[in-house]
Amino acid sequence: MNEIKPEYPTVQWRTELLNLKEQVKQKAVDPLQALKQAQKIKNDYNLKSVKPNFNIQNAHLELCETLDQAKEILKNYRTQNVPCTTTTFNILISLSSNLVSANANFKLLLENKLKPNTYTFNGLISYCNSLEQAREIIKLMHDYNVNSNTQTYNNLLRLANNNNELAEVIKSMEDQNIEKNLITFNTLISSSKFFFQAMIYFKDLKAENFKPTINTFTTLLKKANTQDEVRELERLLKNEKIMPNNSWNNIRKTKYGF
Repeated sequence: MNEIKPEYPTVQWRTELLNLKEQVKQKAVDPLQALKQAQKIKNDYNLKSVKPNFNIQNAHLELCETLDQAKEILKNYRTQNVPCTTTTFNILISLSSNLVSANANFKLLLENKLKPNTYTFNGLISYCNSLEQAREIIKLMHDYNVNSNTQTYNNLLRLANNNNELAEVIKSMEDQNIEKNLITFNTLISSSKFFFQAMIYFKDLKAENFKPTINTFTTLLKKANTQDEVRELERLLKNEKIMPNNSWNNIRKTKYGF
């Protein structure tokens, strides 16, 4: 009978950090407390002469809520000669305060002779204030031979200001055979100016066999203008066997008074 070998200490270390991240996500641990715990874990493994690798470094950085926190932690790992990766800089980009800061971290990625990937450019697009700005980043993606994905186009949809721009983004998405997801349709619903437009996208969502969530219905509720439209959404919500949440109830009461 083969014995089960224990995990390598570096794998154990990373696993502990990923567990911390999950606890933060579940709101079981405060983010600042998680960072303190991560530092304690690091100190414990250092005392055991376990050298960190880039996977550990990146898992530690993912616990950060601010760019300053991440830079301080990264500085510490650099003293141990842990290399940066594209993921390292993607995390820094995600923690940036604006497009200028994100571009500065993108420049550092290139200076470290690392290749940007789809997540790098998606992070940059998330800071754009217009479709025009985002198109410049799409051009950069082509320059670096990086492919777009669903998240890229969901970000572009959020920047569309009118039906023509929405149609342009969707056509480009379809031309490249990029799959839509629930977020795509929720974004289209959110971008609709009128209830009837939002309902068209809801029907498209159903036609493509996506399961709406309470977030979908909450977004639809924001577009409703009459009691009949609200009643229609309540009926659909019941048909989908989705329970209303606090957000739904608050919008319904605040906006419609019933």
